[in-house]
Amino acid sequence: MKPTDSPLPIAFVGSYPPRRCGIATFTRDLSAAVGAAGDRVLPMTIAVSDPGGQYEYPGEVKYEIRQAVKADYARAGELVNYSDVRLVSIQHEHGIFGGDDGAYILDLLTALRTPTIATLHTVLKRPSDSQRAIIQKMSLQCARLVVMSKVAADLLGASYGVNEQKIQIIPHGIPEMPPRDQQRLKAKFGVSGQRMLLTFGLLGPSKGIETVIRALPAVIETFPDLVYFVVGATHPMIVRRHGEAYRTSLEREAERLGVREHVVFRDQFVSNEELCSYLQAADLYVSPYQNEAQVASGALSYAMGAGAAVVSTPYWHAQELLSDGRGHLFPFGDHGALSAALRSLLDSPAELERVRRSAFEFTRPMAWPRIGQAYLELATKVMAEAPTRLTPIQPTRASSLPELRLDHLIRMTDDTGVIQHATYSVPARNTGYCVDDNARALIVALRADRVSSDPQMMRLVTTYLGYLHCAQREAGDFQNLMSYDRTQESGPGSDDCLGRALWALGTTVELATDEGCKLLAREMLDRALPRAMVLGPRGTATTILGLASLVAAEPSAAAARKSLSVLADKLVQRYQQEATDDWRWFEPTLTYENAIIPLALFRAFSVTGERASLRVARESLEFLENVCFGDGHLALVGNAGWHCRGGKKPHADEQAIDAAAFVLAFRGAYLATGDHRYLRRMRESFAWFLGVNRLGTPLYDSVTAGCRDGLGATQANQNQGAESTICFLLSLLEMLELAGEGLEHTLAPLAGRFEGAEA
Repeated sequence: MKPTDSPLPIAFVGSYPPRRCGIATFTRDLSAAVGAAGDRVLPMTIAVSDPGGQYEYPGEVKYEIRQAVKADYARAGELVNYSDVRLVSIQHEHGIFGGDDGAYILDLLTALRTPTIATLHTVLKRPSDSQRAIIQKMSLQCARLVVMSKVAADLLGASYGVNEQKIQIIPHGIPEMPPRDQQRLKAKFGVSGQRMLLTFGLLGPSKGIETVIRALPAVIETFPDLVYFVVGATHPMIVRRHGEAYRTSLEREAERLGVREHVVFRDQFVSNEELCSYLQAADLYVSPYQNEAQVASGALSYAMGAGAAVVSTPYWHAQELLSDGRGHLFPFGDHGALSAALRSLLDSPAELERVRRSAFEFTRPMAWPRIGQAYLELATKVMAEAPTRLTPIQPTRASSLPELRLDHLIRMTDDTGVIQHATYSVPARNTGYCVDDNARALIVALRADRVSSDPQMMRLVTTYLGYLHCAQREAGDFQNLMSYDRTQESGPGSDDCLGRALWALGTTVELATDEGCKLLAREMLDRALPRAMVLGPRGTATTILGLASLVAAEPSAAAARKSLSVLADKLVQRYQQEATDDWRWFEPTLTYENAIIPLALFRAFSVTGERASLRVARESLEFLENVCFGDGHLALVGNAGWHCRGGKKPHADEQAIDAAAFVLAFRGAYLATGDHRYLRRMRESFAWFLGVNRLGTPLYDSVTAGCRDGLGATQANQNQGAESTICFLLSLLEMLELAGEGLEHTLAPLAGRFEGAEA
C-alpha cells in the first residue's frame, strides 16, 4: 500500500447524538461528511456529555468525556496519543466543555501530540478576559481555527489577536435537499393550501419566538390562512433549570393575542429527514434571535439550503448570508417591522420566489459533501505541515515482571483439590478445601496452560474442575467446604461460592483445550445458572464474568447473553439506588473484592454495548480509585472493620484478593475504553504485591513462589495460603498477557519503584 493510500484515522471531539444540541448534530454530520470525502478516512468520535446526561452512544463513539470531570480531558488526549489517530477535529463552544468558560478543553489540547484543528461555533466581539485567553491558547496549540463566516474571522483577529494565517473559513454544512412538491409536504403537516411560516431549533428565551407571535395579528388580518410552526424541543439545559416555563409563556401570549389557532408547537427533536420536510414545506422562515453576537447559525443555513425565504434579525451571520437580496432583515425585537416584512413578501409571490431561489442557489457550495471535502483538504494540509507529529507514541520495552512459577500452588494441591490455608509456606491440611479457592485455581490453571507447555497444567485443570463437579449439588448450587478427609460439610454455599464457580465454569468453556472439560463445564454451568439470578453484588458480578467468557466461546448463546444483560441491569439499578454525589457505590459499605463489580460491568458492556453499564463501571471504579490510591501506592480497604459511608477507611488486614480485583478491573476498563490511564493503575495495583504498598513490604515470596496472606497494621502475615497465592498468580497472568500484547510500556516504571527510585 502506498503511503498516500494508507488509512487516515481522524478523531472528532464534541457533543454527539443522542445528546440534543446543535453542535452534537454538527459533529455527527461533519464526521460523516469527512468520512465520505475519502475512501481511506476512518472517523471516530470522542463525545462530550453534559452533567446528568446518560446517553446510549452509537458504536463510532470510542470515548466519553464527562463535561465536569477535568481528568477526562487529559485521558482523552492520551487515548489519542496511543492510537493511530492522525488528526483531531474539535467542535468548540465555551458552554460544552467543563471549567470556567470551558477551560478544560486546554487540558485536552495540552495532552495531545497529534495535529489538531478546532471549529469555533461562537466568536465574541467583546469576550471576557478568560474567554479571550482560552481562544488565544487554542490558537497556539491548534494548527488551524476554523470559523463559518467572514465576520467570525475578522473578530478572531480584532478581538482575540489571532494570526490570520491560523484562520480558515469553511461554511456551516447543510444536507443536500433537491426540490420537492411543496403542496404535498404541506398536506403532510395538515396545512394543505395554506401559507406556512416556520422557526425551528431548540427552544429557549434567546430564540425570540415571542417577537414572531406578536407580529402575527397584523399578518393574519391580511392573510388569515397563515399558520406558524415552531418546531423543536426545549433546550435540555433550559428544561433542567426552568422546566417548560418559556414554552408555556409563548402559548399564553398566543392566547392573549387571539392567534393560538394559528400557532403550532411541535415539541420534538426532529431527524434530518423530518427537518428537511418542514423546511421545504415552508413559504417563509423566520430567524428572530435576540442577540447580534451569532457568527454561525445552522438553522439559518439549513433554511436557505431548503429554498425557504428567510426573514431574520440582523445578527452577524444573518447579515452576511442574507446580503445582496437573499433575504430580509428586521430590527431585534421589533414585531411591527417583522409584520411589515412578512406582509410584503406574502403579498408579492414574484418577490417571494426570487428570494427563495436566490437563497437556494447561494447555498449550493454549503452541501455536506463539499464541506467534508474542504475539511479533508485542510486536514491533509495540516498533516503535511507537521509530519513528525503523525506517528503514535511507541512504547519502550522495560519489563520487570516475576517469572510465572506455580511451585507453591502445586505444593498446595493434592489429588482432591487445592488446600485452603498454609502455615508459613507449608500446606495446613487440617483446613481442608473450598469451592472458592478451587474455582479461582481453575481459572489460573486454564490461563497458565495457554502460556506453558507443562503437562502438569492439564492435571491441575482436571483436579480443580473435578472438585467443583463433586461439590455441585443436584439443584445446581455448590457445597463450599470439604474437610481434609473428603467429608463435605453441611450448610448452604455462599453467593460468592456460586458466583466464583460460574466464573470458573465459563472460563473453562472458553479456554479449556480438552473437549471433555468444556462439555462438563457447560453442563454444570447450565444447572447452576438459575440459582445465580438472585445473588448479591459480588456473586452477580462473578456470574457476569462467567457468562461473558461463555459468550466469547459461543457468540450465538442467546440465553447466556440475555442472562448477562439482566444481571448487568440489576447491578446498574442497585448503583442508581445507592449512589450519591460523594458515595458512588452499590452498597453503603466498601468490603472485600470491591473492584470485581465494576470489572463485571466493563465486561458486560463489551458484550451488550449498553452504555449504562459502561457509565456505572467507570464511575464506581473512579470512586474506588479515590478511596484506595494515594501517596504513590495502592492502599486497600482493610478487612478489619470495612469502610462505611461517612466513616474512615481501615488499613489493617489488606488482602491480596482486593489487589487482584483492581488489577483485573483496570485491565477490563482499558479493554472496554482504550484509555491507557487504566493501564498505569493496573501496574500500580500489581506493584502492591511486590512491595509498593503502605508498609513497603513485598507480599510475593520469590523463594517459595507463594504470596503472603496480607498486610496487617505493622507487618505482613507470613502465611502463604491458597487465596493469596492464587490471586497473585491471576494478577501476574493478567500482566503477562498485557506484555504479550505489546503494551510493555505500562510495566516500565516497576523496576525503579522496587529499588526505591522515582517512577
